[in-house]
Amino acid sequence: MKRFSIAIGFALCVGTVSAAQVPAPYEISGKCKGEIFRAAQVVRPARLINFGDLVIPREAAEKNVRGQVVINAVLCRDGRVTNLEVVKGVPWGVTESALNKVRGTKFTPAELNFHSVSQALRFEFDVSGSGASTTLRTEFSAAEARLVEEVDFIGMRRLTKEELYKRIRTRAGEPYDPEQVNRDLQSILMSGNFDKAGTRVRAEDAARGGVRTIFEVAELPLISEIRFLNVTVADQARLVEGLRQFLDLRPGVVFDPPRLVTASRMIERFFHSKGSGDVKVETLIERPSESEAIVIFKISAAKIGP
Repeated sequence: MKRFSIAIGFALCVGTVSAAQVPAPYEISGKCKGEIFRAAQVVRPARLINFGDLVIPREAAEKNVRGQVVINAVLCRDGRVTNLEVVKGVPWGVTESALNKVRGTKFTPAELNFHSVSQALRFEFDVSGSGASTTLRTEFSAAEARLVEEVDFIGMRRLTKEELYKRIRTRAGEPYDPEQVNRDLQSILMSGNFDKAGTRVRAEDAARGGVRTIFEVAELPLISEIRFLNVTVADQARLVEGLRQFLDLRPGVVFDPPRLVTASRMIERFFHSKGSGDVKVETLIERPSESEAIVIFKISAAKIGP
């Protein structure tokens, strides 16, 4: 009976060692909701914050363990690391250490169309020697660059594709660079011709395995007329000249809402300097068409008291 107990104990011990030495691929619970993108599909890829090296467990270092841990994960837009999947493991606690490190990763989420999005990523840890030498390879550095197959613009009414193309540096046939695409978007917005809320860029899989980069633009209309209500002809002439001189606000320029706020304040100061007391300036906008806007400044006495 004693020999039988010892034999069972020895078998359990051998089984434990074998299980530790041959880790099987497995998935970790915790999913990210919504669409998951690759780095090449986003405008600004996710960025790891102070990731550092993998800590090798003492037992694994003593046994001079070597190998590679491969973990697929999603850097979710809400700041969590989810969808963890061990593709390849290393025994003696190395895989568990790598999982804990990936779980605790701090990162800045990827961005697309001015919104945070979720991005898939593969973590590869190469362990060599006593564990002092570990490296991390992610999609940022290890993935093969995809080529831009096409650059397209949609949504223009006044401007042409050729005019916008001059403002960007992304070119068909060159490697896709999300950072450069984002700079191109900012360059387009800096022209002052487009609505920031409605202008965006997106990337699609192209026919030959590359990337199709599409700039969706929303043109601001041109001011076709500026009117003043409750203003004398003489004051109107002075206001027209003042807005043109100091704000370049006149018919033919791009409709710019922030500039209208400044114009309202200038009109208020104008009447205050004349001794007219406090006035209220209300800005009204009429849109005869998608490409034009009529700006109307309605001036009235400010309400005082309850």
